[in-house]
Amino acid sequence: MGRLVPKLPLDIAGLVRSGPLTQARPSSIPAPVMPSPRKGGEPDERRVLSQDGRVPLRLTVTRGVLGLELYEPVEVGPLTVAALAVVLPNLKFPVDLSGGVARFRHRRGDLERVELALPFEALVRFVTPRLRSLFKEVNRTLVWGRNAGIGVGVAGGSAALAFDLLWVPTHGDARFVIARARGTGLGGPALGHAIRAVDSLFGDLGTRRGRLVTIAGVGALLGKALLPAVGARAPGAERVRFSDLALADDRLTVELDAELPPPALGVDAVRELELALLVADADERLATGDVDAARDRYVAALERGPRHPEVVRLIAEIDSAVGGRGEAALGLLIESLPAHRAGLVGAELLAAMGDLAGARESLREALRDEPFAPLAALAWCKLAAFETNAADRRAALDAAVARAPGLAEARWARFEARVTTGDVTGALADAEHLEATYSGGRARHEACQRAARAFLAHGYVKDAGRLFERALRYLPDDAAATAGLARALLEAGRKERAATLLERAIQLGERRGKPDPDALLDLARLLADQMLDLPQAIARVREVSASSERLVEARRLEGLWRSRLGDVAGASLAYGRMREAVELGARTDARTVEWLVEAALFEREARLEPASAERHLGIALRLAPHDPLVAARYREVAAELAEALRRERDGRRR
Repeated sequence: MGRLVPKLPLDIAGLVRSGPLTQARPSSIPAPVMPSPRKGGEPDERRVLSQDGRVPLRLTVTRGVLGLELYEPVEVGPLTVAALAVVLPNLKFPVDLSGGVARFRHRRGDLERVELALPFEALVRFVTPRLRSLFKEVNRTLVWGRNAGIGVGVAGGSAALAFDLLWVPTHGDARFVIARARGTGLGGPALGHAIRAVDSLFGDLGTRRGRLVTIAGVGALLGKALLPAVGARAPGAERVRFSDLALADDRLTVELDAELPPPALGVDAVRELELALLVADADERLATGDVDAARDRYVAALERGPRHPEVVRLIAEIDSAVGGRGEAALGLLIESLPAHRAGLVGAELLAAMGDLAGARESLREALRDEPFAPLAALAWCKLAAFETNAADRRAALDAAVARAPGLAEARWARFEARVTTGDVTGALADAEHLEATYSGGRARHEACQRAARAFLAHGYVKDAGRLFERALRYLPDDAAATAGLARALLEAGRKERAATLLERAIQLGERRGKPDPDALLDLARLLADQMLDLPQAIARVREVSASSERLVEARRLEGLWRSRLGDVAGASLAYGRMREAVELGARTDARTVEWLVEAALFEREARLEPASAERHLGIALRLAPHDPLVAARYREVAAELAEALRRERDGRRR
């Protein structure tokens, strides 16, 4: 049976901040708590240590001096305090030990040694809710160990961010420097997002200056959090200093010890620390979103550190995000390093300049050592967009899915590519995997429906119908999926069943106060073209509301079918409503011009009203000013109106 580990959760409300870090306060770390054991040794409830009769302290002799130590690990947020020893100096001998811990725990001691462990699993649980402020959704968070620090990655939707936190302690202060910030789909420089992520992670436990985070007096903070909770005085912690980080398979460990020499920083840590000091002011502006001021200060930093590749890359990243500065950014970049070695930023700039071969090479260079799988997968998807060969595009998408099999965005990209190229078997496999990826009936319903629409759009009606049926298994009363299944059946020639399903889709939409305009138009066409029931078809298109995006099409169909019935006045009114909808800004497409020309011909030939025809053609000419057919028709009608006006004037003179 393992030992129980007391829990000391950090104050979440106090940690989740969107602004810069502030000076740490003792109140930011709440009193430690311990699980109360029940039968079987499993934790049942949590109790404050100071209210627990069992005190996890014992007397010990540490380095020849009497002291106190914790004999059980204690968890402080994601950290595990594996050991803590306090020495009690200036005791007069002989010492009476008969009172045990209770006799000495009110003496103020000196912190001698602390052993800390950081399990990656606990750290992921800690950081995930604090990173939700970065993206609308966070579907993957990962923490991994690296040389002299940790790597952090967060992905949500089509965006991903990764950065390193390098360990650069000084005496008893814990310091971290943000390094190698990179991302895709962020809409801005990755470093700015990384700094805001660090603000959310550390909250008010420390101070931040640019990309350098400092938690001062960690030993004192831990002592004040742990020992008063068990009735002992907080110790002095001026003598302890940090060791180097030690990386194990699933955790990082570090020590605070009074006899440790000053830590030796590695080459990467020293380089990043010097860079943090050089660009601190610029980083501060970037963290607040003032990219123009940040760029000015990065340019100023180049005067002190000429051609610094990281500073140049940041300037290029800012210019790439702002837009319209591609040539200048790329020119600045290649002065300090080859563009293909500038990672994702270089790829974006090269692609914007039309150098797709260089963009592909830059992306492959960036992907070679990327440890965060979602970021690598999204970059592979971007590489696929740069590929001009279909086989290379498929290979890039296969690599994206292989790097992050559970990333929906990568698999959707491959699914759409497979449907487009006719790989129905592969697309169905991706659709099945995507359905299993999502949790919850509504999410799986949406996945099946999205895949079904893609199959239907490319003419695979049988597979589309099956997927619409799967979508309806999750939400059987969904109007959109019911209408989609009806369209698939209609394409397959099953008209009667399609009509029944379209009517059900309309009824389901009416129950929710939102009749489906697509279902109304599909049913109307079925009634008009297949069942030759024009009056009922007209009644259905009349139900399309004025707020619908398909209003123009509905009014056009009404006019067309009324003209076939011989209802000339009704057809003219319907065509007039179509034109008014276009004039009022209703949604239009390439067919709208054709419909306006059709309305003009009706007015000119069926009603002998060239003035009304001229109004329709005037709107068509405004939508397509360079269309020769529209211009020719407009000139004909204008000439006819001019001739009619001339004859009228001649008649008045007689």
